Amino acid sequence: MKYLIVIFFVCLTFTLNSQSLSHISYGDDNNFEVVSWNLEFFPKNGQYTIDSVALAMASMNADVYALQEINDVVAFQNLDLKLEGYSSFILPDYYSNLKLAYLVKNNLEVVNYLPIYSSSSYNNMFAGRPPFLLQLKVKDTDIYLINVHFKCCGNGQLNTQDEWDEENRRLQAMNQLKTYVDSYLEDKQVIVLGDFNDLLQDDSANNVFGSILSDTDNYLFTDFPILDSPSSLWSFPSWPSHLDHILISNELFDEFNATYQSVQTIDMPFYFSNGFSAYDALISDHLPIGIKLNFDVSDLEKYNKNPQNIQKVKDIRGRVIPKKTNQILLLQNKNGIVEKHFIVK
Repeated sequence: MKYLIVIFFVCLTFTLNSQSLSHISYGDDNNFEVVSWNLEFFPKNGQYTIDSVALAMASMNADVYALQEINDVVAFQNLDLKLEGYSSFILPDYYSNLKLAYLVKNNLEVVNYLPIYSSSSYNNMFAGRPPFLLQLKVKDTDIYLINVHFKCCGNGQLNTQDEWDEENRRLQAMNQLKTYVDSYLEDKQVIVLGDFNDLLQDDSANNVFGSILSDTDNYLFTDFPILDSPSSLWSFPSWPSHLDHILISNELFDEFNATYQSVQTIDMPFYFSNGFSAYDALISDHLPIGIKLNFDVSDLEKYNKNPQNIQKVKDIRGRVIPKKTNQILLLQNKNGIVEKHFIVK
């Protein structure tokens, strides 16, 4: 009888706590939103996880969810059935059991979807999880999403002489993706997002993103400002570290600059009475990270909001600057949210 009572209590706790996920607010009608979310061996806690993720996604109301670590395809199909108004796309069964997937709103036209670098010769660098490309139309504009899940772990030291070194595998994967975008998606609007399993702020000798970070004319890791947030709002708070990133090509700089609160982690543990421990037990050890893009610059007046408790002001490159006019400003708030403002005189 004692064990039956304990089991009932745990299940009830999950059910009651998951209802507050309906209070999440993220997506809107003015922007195009993409959320990347590592769902850690989905479904981590069976049907409770499926129900909670469906509720959270419906509340977030993003246009696209790029997902990592789908362990059970049938469970993912059940998630798709519970989440009204979306269609699902997932890598075929013959790839890793931790699959990449998308959920896309039905009002968006999906033009194409396919794995890239899917031959066995790339298995080592991509850890058997080939990047998953999705082409869709947003307001008659072609957008290319590339969902990734790089090799985990390592010691923080990059050894380019060892093909099995985890950092080197991530370096090769990143460089290979850059080659793909430079070669096949030049002048296209590209978003590369997912679990990169590495840190943007590593020193240059050990930074696997060097080729991207040095090419500032063509690429931007939009989530750099998240590093100024409390570590509880990093994408992998239990370490803590920030491992999930959203990279855009320069063809999307204007659309990114035209949005308010344009990139952030979504504080999912806030909606659980037991915080991160409850969220981790039920859903994932990663927080979702989202980006907003505005394809209608004339709507900028809608985002003319007052800053709240500003801690830092940065430029688009992430450098701390004084508050100036006639440029884009990143305003870092005490609550961890990064706002983007335009001040023109």
